[in-house]
Amino acid sequence: MPELIPQDFIDDLVQRIDVVEVISNRIEIKKAGKEYKGLCPFHTEKTPSFTVSQDKGFYHCFGCGAHGTALGFLIDFDRLTFIEAIEELAKIAGVTIPKTRQDRSKSAKNKNLKDLLLELMSHYVANLSKSKKAIKYLTTRGIDGKIAKKFSVGFSQDSWDEVLKEFGTSKKNIANLYECGLIIKKDNGGYYDRFRNRIMFPIKNNGGHVVGFGGRIIDEGEPKYLNSPETPLFKKGELLYGLFESKESLRSSNHALFVEGYTDVISLAQSGFKNSLATLGTATTDAHIKKAFRFVDKITFCFDGDSAGKKAAWKACEICLPNIRANKEAKFLILPKNQDPDETIQ
Repeated sequence: MPELIPQDFIDDLVQRIDVVEVISNRIEIKKAGKEYKGLCPFHTEKTPSFTVSQDKGFYHCFGCGAHGTALGFLIDFDRLTFIEAIEELAKIAGVTIPKTRQDRSKSAKNKNLKDLLLELMSHYVANLSKSKKAIKYLTTRGIDGKIAKKFSVGFSQDSWDEVLKEFGTSKKNIANLYECGLIIKKDNGGYYDRFRNRIMFPIKNNGGHVVGFGGRIIDEGEPKYLNSPETPLFKKGELLYGLFESKESLRSSNHALFVEGYTDVISLAQSGFKNSLATLGTATTDAHIKKAFRFVDKITFCFDGDSAGKKAAWKACEICLPNIRANKEAKFLILPKNQDPDETIQ
């Protein structure tokens, strides 16, 4: 029965699916500006009035009023039941439908973790507004309040238990904090905060849900950058920083600029390069390339000008080759020695 599949899972599945891919495999549609157009499959017409918005994830016919997501299209066009359409989308996305009680419990738990991470993001953003030190650091990096707000940049206080005290008010809450990777177990018992005295960059999935954080230390200390660990929500090899914030620019430019760091993405966005993305402190993966090519036809890699940056670029080149098609291309911009995109644009 439909009600046995968690709504949270259905919502995530629909957001994960490329509506253009689903529809173009069934009817002919062509690129028209930011959207795709074709003859409506639900009524007879000679002039195309059927549009598909890849960015918004839905189709709409201005002739007959047909409207919906990839899920609705499968139900109406393929004449599938609700469950059959969910199964087809799950097959395309390569995910398992949570049908058992254990699956449903896991889906509900993931929703609770997303809600917690959203609260943490708001908490860190509030911290930033109160910290002169953090604001000064961002200012010296050329990042203003407007762009910081767009990316929900925050700050974690120089404390071992700020998050633990604020959000770990019960055993269940502590367990959720630990599952999200926000606290670390002590060897002798108890917990302490993972992120301390860091500029905080919330990392969002395609649907805009916060799934983890990256933190950049303000003062001297190691590591300079620290990410959330792998969790049920946070998969480094699949996520791209800035993807949710840059969707509109990616669509309009049909071009993605891959850089190495969070501050590179934000600094470039502030300077007008709003189509910038970054991997999460890890090498470019096949999943990264495939995800970007869902939104654009062109990728330019612009990594740091040091030897590590050049090695990263060569690795990205090797990963790209199997994904290149007649309408998909990748280019590489080599910066001057020991410069990164942020410094270059400044």
